[in-house]
Amino acid sequence: MLIAKRVAVLATLLTAFSGIAGCNNSRSTSNQTRQADGQSTKSAKWIAQYRSPLTTGLTGPNLTSYFYSGISVVNQNVVFVCGDMPAGKNSDERIGVVLKTVDGGQKWSESTMHAPGMSITTLNGIHFINENMGWLVGAEGSEDSRSGVVLKTTDGGTSWSAARLVGKQIPTTVLFTDENTGFIGGATPPPGEDVGEGGPSAILGTTDGGKTWQPQINLSISMYDLYFLDKMNGWASGSKGSIYHTNDGGRTWNSQRTEIETGESIVVPGTEGSKLFRVLGVQFTDPDHGFAAAAAEEEDAGRLLATTNGGVSWTRQWVKPDSGIRDTFFLNRDEGWAVTERGSFVYHTVDGGRTWLSEQEVFEQECTLVRIGAADASHVWAVGASAVFFRVSD
Repeated sequence: MLIAKRVAVLATLLTAFSGIAGCNNSRSTSNQTRQADGQSTKSAKWIAQYRSPLTTGLTGPNLTSYFYSGISVVNQNVVFVCGDMPAGKNSDERIGVVLKTVDGGQKWSESTMHAPGMSITTLNGIHFINENMGWLVGAEGSEDSRSGVVLKTTDGGTSWSAARLVGKQIPTTVLFTDENTGFIGGATPPPGEDVGEGGPSAILGTTDGGKTWQPQINLSISMYDLYFLDKMNGWASGSKGSIYHTNDGGRTWNSQRTEIETGESIVVPGTEGSKLFRVLGVQFTDPDHGFAAAAAEEEDAGRLLATTNGGVSWTRQWVKPDSGIRDTFFLNRDEGWAVTERGSFVYHTVDGGRTWLSEQEVFEQECTLVRIGAADASHVWAVGASAVFFRVSD
């Protein structure tokens, strides 16, 4: 996730601290023990399993400036998290940080990211294919001269090699299908602007483990998430309500109809396209069933999209009128979770997203969560501002 998104999150949190923000929705309920279709489910809550020791005594924006942007769950014991935090006390500069646990979160290690000749200020995405091999993407340099950067480890994060990416886009997400084949999505400012996101980008691909990267497709939008079900079938989501699909391992990509995209013609006010949705998360549980999380750019509105035919058509499974949906993770076609931009809840469904239970975040202040991952129903984590959260059943 880019700095611009973090600024938006902090603005949201400041509004929440003033008592304005809320998190209500007619289709979701408070934490209960029974779904509308009669299925029983245990009530649960989300606790801060890890927060940086440097946050001791901090509150408000000072606390939320410690931001975790990505998570990679290898198994129920091994989890990696990336993000960035202030480079020093009372410093406006930032530094990338990586967290790791090998015991399911009982203990976490925290390491700041350094590379020769680079100042790594932002880490947006992380992906590990096993306990040892993984990749990070983000940005290095100052705001006036930022470059995209990709980092690789083969020893579980003990050491990292780093390389700058060619081009103006800053990578937002990374995914590998094996130790050699991987993809990066990125973002640029809108045409004519110096900051922000939503501008043209390319999906980059590598076949040599990340030593070299080549554009797979050039797009008029920015990309925010990647998901591959296997080596051939993958999806990418981005700005303007966009989702793309490949069935040949990333050599070609085709757009899919989401019903929230911005068309080429004049957008009619009040329609879905006018809300300028960013599809921030996408995931499939099998070749047919997939889910995507979307947030409007200029208003508080969210959509959870679902497909039962591989993305040939997408439908609005859950309409969240008061908050954008940042990410979603499903264990199977029925059970999953979603995190939103406002409120102090993580949402849980056991019927494919038709109904949702709200599960309380137990924390001293409201903090936005942006990514979620799981190994199984008993090992589910969410990350964002301030802390790494873990789901526990009551």
